[in-house]
Amino acid sequence: MNTAIACTLGPDDLKARLDRIATLARQHLLAERQEGRSLQLLYASAAAQDLEEIVALEQQCCAFLVFELEERANVVELTITAPADAGEFAGFLFEHFRSSAVTAAAPRCGSACGCQSARSATL
Repeated sequence: MNTAIACTLGPDDLKARLDRIATLARQHLLAERQEGRSLQLLYASAAAQDLEEIVALEQQCCAFLVFELEERANVVELTITAPADAGEFAGFLFEHFRSSAVTAAAPRCGSACGCQSARSATL
């Protein structure tokens, strides 16, 4: 059985979830890297509990994505993998987890103000 590539959250719940993910990234995201259909995100270890909760919630509304969490000494790595049939669309599916989306959604700023630069660290 194929799972549809669609989030099941309503508009209000989606906004709250995106805000929560953006806040977590703003506070703890250290690095990101996309390779094909997978996005690897590296967070400070202080984010572990929040990441576990977000992954559990995301698995319910976005069952088409595979989420893997790995805790290490001082960091937590989250790998998100899109299904094979997502193709070039995979990058779009990850966008709300990326630091560039956090910068664009920063409060008190327009997306073009330049007051916050996107993190460009690599894993």
